[in-house]
Order: sequence, then structure tokens, then C-alpha cells
Amino acid sequence: LNHLNYQTLIATKAARIHEIGLGRPLLEFGIRRAHGKGGNAGARAALIGGADFTSNVGISHVLGYPPQGTHAHSMVQAFIALGYSELEAFQAYADVYPDDCLLLVDTVNSLESGLPNAIKVFEQLRQRGHEPVGIRLDSGDLAYLSIQAACMLDKAGFPDTTIVISGNLDELTIWQILTQIQGEAPRYGIEPDDLIGRLVYGVGTRLITSRGNSALGGVYKLVAIKKQGQWEPAIKLSETLSKTPNPGNKRVWRIYDKRDYATADLLGLGDENPQDMEGLRLHHPTDHTKVRVLYQDDIAEIEPLLVEVLRDGEVVYKNHTIEEMRQQRVSDMERLDPGVRRLIKPHIYHVSLTQELWDLKQDLIRSMRQ
Repeated sequence: LNHLNYQTLIATKAARIHEIGLGRPLLEFGIRRAHGKGGNAGARAALIGGADFTSNVGISHVLGYPPQGTHAHSMVQAFIALGYSELEAFQAYADVYPDDCLLLVDTVNSLESGLPNAIKVFEQLRQRGHEPVGIRLDSGDLAYLSIQAACMLDKAGFPDTTIVISGNLDELTIWQILTQIQGEAPRYGIEPDDLIGRLVYGVGTRLITSRGNSALGGVYKLVAIKKQGQWEPAIKLSETLSKTPNPGNKRVWRIYDKRDYATADLLGLGDENPQDMEGLRLHHPTDHTKVRVLYQDDIAEIEPLLVEVLRDGEVVYKNHTIEEMRQQRVSDMERLDPGVRRLIKPHIYHVSLTQELWDLKQDLIRSMRQ
């Protein structure tokens, strides 16, 4: 549960951030704020859920992905403390990384110092036959600064350089930044889509800790036990209806409607097959008043979701690569209704019970109460 809950939580957070970022690259920057060694698991989960790369060097090498990040403020600070300048710090960095030069420009002042010095270094690189990668903004009004940075870079002849933004970002903050860019950029002669098309998001603390939803309440409950080779259902009661588990040895299917969108996940008993049912009665897990019926003509596909992992104590499941898991996430997301994917007040995605499972649950509840 520790592994499943935490990594599912972070993968979901990464998917939300990726979704709102309009397809622009997402870098996971959270290792220093992660909870101990959980940072490695969180970085892996972020890569599955939507992050393109992580700054976590160790896990990147283990998983076969190149780590990506930028230099720290401390590099510029060290040069200044030793009597040099921000420009000289940038020049030294460019000498070592002439083809991977991305400069953090807010150590002194983003618009008055960092960007002018970065542009000077970029010009020197170009004279030596190299093209700069871009700049990073890590503080201040990131929407406004991105617009001004684009103006300055475009004027200097660097319209294709990347602009990395970071600093307490999450899906809602990025949404606000993009909205501000779309409204404000035209005033400065900047095409919003062009500017958004050169952004990269560096997201750390609020991704690796899933700020706003800090825990996933996954549970592991006894719902069936084998007796003489047969599964016997088990249940516990609770004053909180949602904490009464669904009993029995079960299967789960995803139901797709004629739009090819997932309309519900359906829990049923192990010997049931919804494809053989003319009309599917979908029961709310706890509320007897909420029932809907789907007929086969309403359904485009019924997808079994359970995959066998262990058989007679032996692992029979083929481990998937990060890229394969990413593709599964992309295809699953594409088949969710846009209302379910909405960030604010989304539609609730339904998980329902078959009629047979609902009846078994109610029978066991009555039996326990007698």
C-alpha cells in the first residue's frame, strides 16, 4: 500500500500538471523536498504520470533517462562572492556547456541584469558556432517576466530559445500563468501561442508532495477467504457507509459509451461477465436510490481491467517500461470525458456494482446486523 498509494498519488499529480501545460515539457524538480528515499519513487511516478524528465540524477540513470535541470543560484553567488560578476559566471558556464547552455537569470535581477548578461553570452556562443538552449526564471511574476524575456530575446535574435519557469508551480498556478500570457502578451507584440510554445515547466515541491491532496486513501481489506477451495465472501460494517467494503472475489471492467469515452468502472463477482448481460444495472456502492441501466446498444466496449500478476506463488506478469506505462496513461486519459478531466469541479467518475454484487452486499449487511 505504501508503494501503490504514494506513487499513484504522484503520478496523478503529474498527469494533472501535464494536462494543463498544453503539452509543453515538464521537469520534475522535487528531490530536495521529498520525504527521504520516497523521492526516488516519487520521481519515477512523476515520469510515468506526465513529467518528461527529472533532475534526480540517480533514479534517471537507473531508469535510463537523461537527468535534466539547470545550474543553481549558488554558482552565480560564488562568482560574485569571489569578486567576479554574473556575466563572468555565465561565461564560465557556457565555456563548459557550449551546446547545453541554459542560464538561471534571477540571482541579481531578471530583466535588468540576468537577461542582458545571458544575451551577451548567447551572442558569444553563436559567434563560436553554438546555439544557446535558453533561460530559466525562478521568481517573481512568471507570466509578466516570460513575456518581457521573450521580447528581449526576440529583439536580440534568439526567438527560439527556451524559457524555463519554476518556483512553487502546480497545475492551478500554471493555468493562471497561461491565462495571463494569453491576455497580456499581445500588448507587447508577442503572439501568445508562440510564447507558450517555448515554455518548459520546472515543478518541484508541489509535485513531489502532491500539495493540495497530500495522501491517497487506498486501503487493503479482507473481502473473501478460501474455504475448501471455494471463495467465501467477507464483510465488515461501519457507521461510515463508504467504509463498508464490497465483498466477494471480484472482477472489474471499464465501460465505454458510444462516444468511446469511459462512462463507469463496474465491479462484479468473479463468475460474472457483463458482456453476457442484455441490460447492465449499475448500482452506486452505498446509495440504493442511485441506479442506472446500460444496454448493449449503448456500449462501445467493455474492457477487463484486472491483470494476473501471481499464479501459484510465481510472478507471471511482464514488467513494462516507463515508456509503455506512459503510453497506457496517455490512451486512458484520452478516453476520459472532458468533464471528468476538468481541474475545477470535475464530473465524478462512477465506480458501480453489478446487481449480483449489490444483492450479495446487502444480504451480508443484513446478516451481520441480526
